[in-house]
Amino acid sequence: MKRTDIAVVAVAAVLVAGGCTSPSGSGAVSATSVDRQPVSACRSTPTTADTAAIVDWVDFVQLKGIQYYAGLDGPLPPVPTEQLGPTVGLVECRLSELHFDGPPGPSVDGDAAFIPVGTPVRSIRGFDPACRVAAEVEGVNRVYLAHTDVKGVTRAVPCARAPRASSDR
Repeated sequence: MKRTDIAVVAVAAVLVAGGCTSPSGSGAVSATSVDRQPVSACRSTPTTADTAAIVDWVDFVQLKGIQYYAGLDGPLPPVPTEQLGPTVGLVECRLSELHFDGPPGPSVDGDAAFIPVGTPVRSIRGFDPACRVAAEVEGVNRVYLAHTDVKGVTRAVPCARAPRASSDR
């Protein structure tokens, strides 16, 4: 057997046995757990293609299973740099740069529509990062609000909205 034939047999044996190494290298995962974990489109979608599906993106980023949207509920003022807290995640895939030949699959952590790859997503002082974060886009610290689906409609989670001033109550 040639060296490449041995490698093919070894890979086939692992697949037949039902195990594989997780992408993070942390150990074996079952085939069923792999099936439930979507993979970022950046790993499987080309940046150039002869044909493409038209995708009308909204400005979002996904971190820790939470989707955050900018401007979905109306414009929000940018956050001054001195109000930014620690980094809570990094953008790993800019979906608007890809050329899909059909509808895109589900988003995964690190995916964003328009934020450049490598951009840190930061917490905002006074807000839980599970509710509101910010990222620098085109020189502006853009605010992203956490959203959830309520009866099929995407809504900002209550804590994502700015606290009301005592004079507003």
